[in-house]
Amino acid sequence: MKKMLTIIVLAFITDLNSQIIVYNIDVTNYQDDLFHVTIDVEDLSAENDIYNLPATVPGTYSNLDFGRFVKSFKAFDQEGNELQTEKISTNQWKIANADKLAKLDYDIEDTFDTEIENNRIIPMAGTGINDKFIVLNTFAVLGYFEGLQKNPVKVKIDYKSDWMLGTSLLKDENGYYIAENYDYLADSPIFMGDLTSASTTVNDIKVGVYVYSSDTTINADGIMDVAEDLLQSSSEFIGYSPVTHYNFLMCFLSQEEFIETGFAGAGALEHSYSSLFVYPGFGNFIPEVQNDMAHEFLHILTPLNLHSNLIQPFNFVEPTASQHIWLYEGVTEWGSDIMQLRGGLITIDEYLDRISEKISISNRFRQDISLVDLSLGVFSEAITLEFLNFYNKGAVTAALLDIRLLELSEGKRGLREVFLDFLEEYGKDKPFPEDEFFDIFVEKTFQEVEQFINDYIKGTEPLPYDEYMAKLGYKYIPERVSEDPRPMLGLQFGMNDKQQFTIVGLTETSSEAGLQRGDIPLKILDIETSMENAREIFGKLHSMKVGEKVKVVVQREDEEVEVNVPLQQRIERHIFEETENPTHEQLRLREAWSKNL
Repeated sequence: MKKMLTIIVLAFITDLNSQIIVYNIDVTNYQDDLFHVTIDVEDLSAENDIYNLPATVPGTYSNLDFGRFVKSFKAFDQEGNELQTEKISTNQWKIANADKLAKLDYDIEDTFDTEIENNRIIPMAGTGINDKFIVLNTFAVLGYFEGLQKNPVKVKIDYKSDWMLGTSLLKDENGYYIAENYDYLADSPIFMGDLTSASTTVNDIKVGVYVYSSDTTINADGIMDVAEDLLQSSSEFIGYSPVTHYNFLMCFLSQEEFIETGFAGAGALEHSYSSLFVYPGFGNFIPEVQNDMAHEFLHILTPLNLHSNLIQPFNFVEPTASQHIWLYEGVTEWGSDIMQLRGGLITIDEYLDRISEKISISNRFRQDISLVDLSLGVFSEAITLEFLNFYNKGAVTAALLDIRLLELSEGKRGLREVFLDFLEEYGKDKPFPEDEFFDIFVEKTFQEVEQFINDYIKGTEPLPYDEYMAKLGYKYIPERVSEDPRPMLGLQFGMNDKQQFTIVGLTETSSEAGLQRGDIPLKILDIETSMENAREIFGKLHSMKVGEKVKVVVQREDEEVEVNVPLQQRIERHIFEETENPTHEQLRLREAWSKNL
């Protein structure tokens, strides 16, 4: 099947009726932290006189504005004469006499080392250049000419000859990476450096792993050992092979490298045939990487295949929010957990712990905004700190919807099966209508599901997790004192758009003490908050007693605020335990729930 794909793509690329855009990227001089880009074109028209770099890209749900990183920009005609250019917006350049354009030259800096503090790019959506590796998200370096987003493209990269390169782009006989259009190119990150690699095949999908780590104990073979059972479980959950090949591109930074880049967190970004990870290569990170691998791999279902017509073709210039991010992220997160349960990778107790944790985290976010409104407002600053709730409330909502569907179908058809039905009808090149999805969902399932959607997806009714889990024979315990004797500060940290530690959740006690969501912690116990100081801070906190006050200094807008926060007893909340004598009906529904139907 791969050979067939290659023939089709090459035939498309060499279609004489399609003008090919040829990019060249030079990163041989990695010391200057610049991508040197040359674009060869011919036969442009006046309508193609604007060159666009993305303002946003799929899967990030945020304003990125890669035009900010361009350091120089020049255009030339066939004779080498410079053409006039004008920067008309953050991400757009207008080229005079575009019909004479033969070559475009520009330099763009990497985002890892940038001095730009505002709106920092999340690592997995950015670029990094050094003497050991280069992270190249194509959309962060390459743009497109107005009107030519659908044209075929070719890319050649000059880099260190002894480096390994990982990407899902195919290569032609002349050494150019090829893509049928800009969207496909933007969907294909490139990772190169002193990498290790490993490969396997899972249900006809050729899977590759490319790893950089300064710690040689972290390598592709080790990651593949973690991944194989996970991929098999994912494949069984999906039930078919929606792609022919898939690559995990994984950059593990040492603590020193993490601190140098100024990252407060990291993660992964999905693509149709790959996912790019930028992760700390220290601490107990493997379980989190495993869960992220499951989540990113399942993104091949949505939004990379199942998605709204509002995001295809994707508008890289002006962000447009779909109301169905709850589907793209929440359902995917639910799937990444339930498929590990059904594949035997985690126990039911471990799965229930994950549901409990997601409910607890979800309750730290705003309760007055629905999943639909959260989706529609995703590009606004007011929603920035709320986005993480898709992975919590969104996932729990999907879990309850699964139970409801199984109940109504008498154990014959849950959310997975309905999801797969959608994928049969719709797909990568056939998006569903944005405003009709809920109506179609009800038509495909049961009329009673409309009330669920209105209450819990469109509306803000409290999720009935106690009632729904009881249908499976699990009792709900709102809270109990933890057996863990260590006190807690009662704060949950995340990142803001400057890659700074930020308080994204807090207990009622911490709130009453004077802390707020959005505060940036500067010092805890007079120790500056940083990645390198985290161990020292938590070591001191864990040696203290419940009730003792902890001085926390935070930045709130333009002022520093000092708050004394009492340490709190650890409380377990939202616990689910098996009912002592589950009924036959509960056990029957649980049996259907615990496997792929």
